[in-house]
Amino acid sequence: MTILTLPTSPAFASSSFGLVSNTQVFENPLTGQTQTLERPGARWQAQYTLPPMKRAQAAVWQSFFMQLRGGGGRFYGYDADAKTPRGSALASPNAGRNEIRNGNALGAQTGTVGSGAVAPTYWAFGGAVGLTRSITGIGVDNGISYIDVRFAGTPTANTSLTFDNGTQVACAEGEVWTGSFYYKLAGGGLTNINAVQQFISQTQSNGTININTYSNVGTVDSTWRRAVFTRTLSDTTPDTVRLKNGLYLSLNSGQAIDITLRIGHCQLEKASSASDYVPTAGTARVRGAGARVDGNAVAGNTLATWNWQPNLANILRAGDYVAFDTAMGRALHMVLADVNSDANGRAVLQLEPPLRTPPPDNTALITSSASCIMALNEASINWQVDAQGVYRLAFSAIERF
Repeated sequence: MTILTLPTSPAFASSSFGLVSNTQVFENPLTGQTQTLERPGARWQAQYTLPPMKRAQAAVWQSFFMQLRGGGGRFYGYDADAKTPRGSALASPNAGRNEIRNGNALGAQTGTVGSGAVAPTYWAFGGAVGLTRSITGIGVDNGISYIDVRFAGTPTANTSLTFDNGTQVACAEGEVWTGSFYYKLAGGGLTNINAVQQFISQTQSNGTININTYSNVGTVDSTWRRAVFTRTLSDTTPDTVRLKNGLYLSLNSGQAIDITLRIGHCQLEKASSASDYVPTAGTARVRGAGARVDGNAVAGNTLATWNWQPNLANILRAGDYVAFDTAMGRALHMVLADVNSDANGRAVLQLEPPLRTPPPDNTALITSSASCIMALNEASINWQVDAQGVYRLAFSAIERF
């Protein structure tokens, strides 16, 4: 079914818009006590009144009503006085696609590697000779999902932590790629460590490494920093078709080390510079235009979102509307409290009515002229016209899903 768009001219002379809750009241006939049962399925309703207009303008609306065929058709209805949000609703302008499937470092378990510890899903440790490697912490710090990794012992080889496997990320000769991750010192120190680095490996389709390249991460202290490494892919053979990146420690053989690094928000993208972090939790993800749903939503009154401009107050204000498309049609919700974005452009929205059909990950949010799918209440629509050829029109509608 084609869903129509309301004509834009002339603007409504007046309108009312509100939510009809799906409640049922039971009254005890003996005591007068009542019980109210709230059911799912609250829906929006609207009443619109147009200003007096001449036939040329009225004809546009007449055509719109004819296409609706009474209550059989559908159109996108909205709160006419709140088409523009009071908040800035500014989304990140950066493009980007994070090929690392689990940049959020989910799925890890604490303990010693080889004896209880589990690396984040798709991540892998390499080079263990003489070292004990442990995952000592998991959490969120300043909006960054992280793991704490301790390297301790007397190594006879260097060591690494790869953020995805060597057969996952497709690439081609001559492309420019940028790897990045956030890091900070969480314990121990740099004694006997030659360098803390990021590596990018060019590999064959079966994961066999053609070339490893390395870049020092920079200062390592208790401040969050971002390691960024950009590389143009090239080798002496035509078989580089996969790519991976990760953390690398260059060590002095036979010299004891003890360092704990906090690592999070890992990214690998085909770009000449690092874009804002694109959160991933199981699959590669592209940053499209506008704010997005962050993760598969669940039923309730909250919605995690991302791709806002970072560290911005009042991206949405209480009373603003957001909408998004689902398998069951477009859903419209009102924001109940002012919304601020965090350092990574994420924000949690408090909404009414509760989510009817939770949207999937990365669903686009509609913040300007946010609407829902409505139908006319009337089976027929009439208009009045006076002797001067002035038309008067009004109609009411209800959300349909």
